[in-house]
Order: sequence, then structure tokens, then C-alpha cells
Amino acid sequence: MDKLKKGLPLHISLPNKGELVMDRPVPFLLVYRIPPDSEDEFTLTLGKTESAYLVAPDTDDWTVTPIIKAIANTLADQFGGFMLLEVWLSNQDDSATFTIHINQKSVLPIAEKLQTELQNIQLSQGIAMDVTLSKRKKMPSPPYYEALLSNEEARKSEIHVIGLEIAPIYINRQTGSPYPLFLRELREGFGKALRKSFFEFVRMQTSYNAAHFEMLGTTELHETVWEIDDKLAEYSNQFDFLLLVTPINAKEAWEDFCKSKYQKPPVFHYRPMPIDPELIKRKLYCLSIEDIADPTIAYLFRDKRKEIDRMLNMLGEREKPDFLYSSQQLFGNIEENLLETARAILVAAELKRSSEEKEMLNANEFAQLARVELQYLKNQYDIVSTAVRVRDDVEGVMVSRGTLNIGSRYRIAKERAFALLQHEIGTHVATYYNGMAQPFKLFHVGVPGYEQLQEGLAVLTEYMAGGLTNDRMRILAARVVAVYHMVAGNSFPDTFAMLTDKYKFRSELAFYIAMRVYRGGGLTKDAVYLKGLLNVIEYIKQGKDITKLLVGKIRQDYLPVIEGLMHRQLLRPSPLRPRFLEKPYFDRIDEIKKGGSVFKMIN
Repeated sequence: MDKLKKGLPLHISLPNKGELVMDRPVPFLLVYRIPPDSEDEFTLTLGKTESAYLVAPDTDDWTVTPIIKAIANTLADQFGGFMLLEVWLSNQDDSATFTIHINQKSVLPIAEKLQTELQNIQLSQGIAMDVTLSKRKKMPSPPYYEALLSNEEARKSEIHVIGLEIAPIYINRQTGSPYPLFLRELREGFGKALRKSFFEFVRMQTSYNAAHFEMLGTTELHETVWEIDDKLAEYSNQFDFLLLVTPINAKEAWEDFCKSKYQKPPVFHYRPMPIDPELIKRKLYCLSIEDIADPTIAYLFRDKRKEIDRMLNMLGEREKPDFLYSSQQLFGNIEENLLETARAILVAAELKRSSEEKEMLNANEFAQLARVELQYLKNQYDIVSTAVRVRDDVEGVMVSRGTLNIGSRYRIAKERAFALLQHEIGTHVATYYNGMAQPFKLFHVGVPGYEQLQEGLAVLTEYMAGGLTNDRMRILAARVVAVYHMVAGNSFPDTFAMLTDKYKFRSELAFYIAMRVYRGGGLTKDAVYLKGLLNVIEYIKQGKDITKLLVGKIRQDYLPVIEGLMHRQLLRPSPLRPRFLEKPYFDRIDEIKKGGSVFKMIN
């Protein structure tokens, strides 16, 4: 017990393959005493998602009771109270899903909290959780073992005991094997219910300091987690998806399209495929994500694997009809409200034809400004690279793996350069390196679906920097309309004609908008810019902290997961604070909070 008294973690291998783990001294312990005749997959593994658990048989040759008593007494003295929660599998066919057994009046509020949380478990199969509370005359224990403590022992040391009997609803009665997907889902909901109940006990009856229930979760991860994180990043980095689906002959294709008088669909050429998608997919599904006990980490990894799989499908289907279907799976479809907003912007954003010739910057001049902005980040976090590539095989501007790539023919109005730097460097580069600062490589490679938040936030930074022009807003809206038009089955010339005739875009600009949408066989990604912007505006109006969106390449609905990881100290503070978060640019956040909308961003 010396380690616990010194605040150190405790990892002990017990006889008969038993295990005692405490990440740190906490005032609770989850106990599963393996039955004499068998073990159960759910009860055997559920404890391993928590920060303090003991899993072992309790035999005449070696009983676990003394070690449990020693831990409980030591930590009860330290924190003013201690909880033992013992779980076991029910052998009754007609038992409730969960039966909570108690003997002490002092644990009734915690038992009622546990009952509520277990009842609130939501399963996709729609199965309701039947949870009963049983008050017993004797201390709770499985039918095949004696109670861990007597009433007198528990009372003297302020130790509180709850028994939790679990019905095997996740087991196929005909085969005796568990339903794996149902088991995974139940385990995730069960773990959260336990932590919320432990938190109630900690808050009410101990001196332990915890401000959120997730702070009671495990802070240590198995080596397998880091191995799989490495492999997912490795497989993701074996190909550059956007470069591989972006034409390398855009200028020549535009010239040929003009020669056809805008009637013949352009022929695009792409970089040779440097990988065999099927070989990477084979490696992907050899990763044993199912062995990860932590439900949150397993969820993140499964989600990333699915995204890489879909990207590989698209690369294998480049320029084929199935490319579009996979794109819709990956980036989603156009919802009616998004389409209507885009159409309204195209009407509301006045088309301005300025007679004044704007001062323009060429690719090398813009690259020099970019290096200054990168140095601003490097001064905060030394690993930031200030390299900028001016390339012949890129159209426009693109960030790839933290590096800014600029097409050699690129030109930009000087008045818009700073806003674009905040988009590309202040958002895309900064979140890449903030992600690099995290233990998980997933956060700089990009979680699944990160593009929507990334691009929405990046467009917002253009507004904060004072460079979100009407022309830019029209382009974002046109991308949504063009994606919708393409998905509806219209040809490239038809979409081009819609953009030029109905919405009055210049011919060359309309071509490049359509090219981005039709590239690869139909890429629906461009709709996420406006959709992401609308979502970020709502996020800000709810009074939420925008800096949380910069922790890495994340997506908005991942924030609860990320906050949970932060509470568990599995994520680190972000080292980079982009320039747009400083005054006077940040003042525009207050304008949005007071009732901003995308239409108020139109000049």
C-alpha cells in the first residue's frame, strides 16, 4: 500500500491471471471476482475501461479479500470514504437487465444515481434498460462467494458497498456467444454510467477533488493504442487524397473547353496512383481495434479506419461512376436548408464589377507573406516549418500536411492576401501543428469528417480578418449549388452554363468552380465550406469557446469526446494561438454572439 500512500499508480498481477490496476489513488474500486466455473466476456472486460479495477478469481488457495480490504481501508482513511462496486453475471432467466443490491442506508443516493444512469443507456437496437434496486439484509455479493466485508467492517472504515447483478442480454442463448456489436455498445454506455455514479459518490462523500465525471476515467492507455494510432497515421500518410483527385491539366482543359464553345465536357488528367488501395485496406482491417478496452479510443480509431477505407474506395474508383457515391458517403449530401441558403446568398451578395484595377500579388510575392505568417507561429512553437512550395502542378493554394503549396500561376488581390493567410495558415497550418502537439497522431492527420469544421472555421477567419468579400461569399454559395446540380445528374457544360447564365459568374471562374466539383468523377467536398461556416456561426452564438476548435483537425460533434479526453489528461493544451484570435480581429466574435448571421457578413 506504500505506492497508494505516495500517490503512485498500482499495477499488480494476481494469481490465476488476475489483475489489480489503479492509475492513481481514487476512492473507489470496481471488483469482478471470476466465478469458480466460468468467466464472462462482458464482466471480464468492462472493468478494464476504468481507472481502478480488480479482476481475479477468489479461491481457497488464494483469496482476494485481504488485498481489497487493505486498499479500501487505506484510501478510506485518505479520502474520508471509499466505495466498492462488485459486479457479477445473473443466472436467473427472468432477471432485470441490471439489479442493484445494497445493504447500507448511506449508499442509497448513489444507488439511485446508478439506477438512473443505467436506465438512460441508449442502444441502437432500442432495447430499454430494466433496472431494479434491491435492499438486502446481508452485504451484497455474488451467490457463489462470501461478501467482501461485514457490516461492522464497512461501518468502521466508512466503506460503502454496492453489488451490481447483470443479466446476459448480450449473449446469444442458442450459441452461448456474445453479440459483438451489441456488447461493444452496451459496454460504452455502461462505463459512462459507472463514472457518473462514482462521481456522485466522490462529490458527496469524499475529499477527492474532481470537477467532472470524466476526470475519474483512466489516464493510462495500453501500448496497443499507440501502435494502432501509429499505423492509422502511417496508412493515411501513404497517399495525399486531394492531390490525387485534383487535375494536373486545369489550364489546358480550360483552353480546350473554350475551343469547344463550352459544349464539350473537359478531359482531366491526374497524377499516377502511387499506391494499391486494396493492399492498404488489407492492412487496415488487420488492426486489432476490437482489443482496445477504452470505448472512446476504440470509437475514434474505428471511425478513422472507416474514413480511410472510403477514401481508398474513391481512389480506386477515380473517374468511374462509383466515385460519386463514395464521395456522398464521405462528405454527405446537400440538405434543403443549405441549398436554399446558398441560393439566397447568390441573390443577396451583389455582384460588383469594379472599374478600378486592383493591385495583385504573384505566387512568389504571396509566398513571401506566407513565410512571415508562418514565422509568427514558429515563434510560439518551434517545430512549425516556414517552408512554402511554389509548384507548377498545383492550381490555386492548398495546405497539405502542414505545408502551404501555391500554384506558380497563382495571383491574388493584395487586399485579400491577409485574409487568405488566416484561412490557410491561421487555420489549416495551425491546427495541423496543434494536432502534432497531441499524443495521438490522429489529431494532425485529421479525424473523420474534419473538413467541414476546418473549412467553416477557415472561412470565418477571413471574415474576422476583414477579407470575406461578396465575391468570396458568392463562390462558396456557388460551390453548394454546383454540387447539388452535379449530384442531380447534370453534365459539366450544364453546370457551367447555370453558373454563367443564371448567376453571372465569369466564364473562367465558373469553369474552375465546376472543375472542383466534377474532379475525380464527382467530389461533393466543396459544399462543406458554407455548411461548416453556418455551423461555426451557431456555435459562437451559443457562447462557446472558439479556441477549442483549434486543438487539431477535429470535427464539431467530436467536442464532447475531446473534452472527455482533456478531463482525463490524455490531451495537451494547444501551443499555437493564430493571429486572428488577437485584437482587433477577435472583436468580430462579439458581433456574431450578438446575433450574427451569414447574411450580415455580406457587404
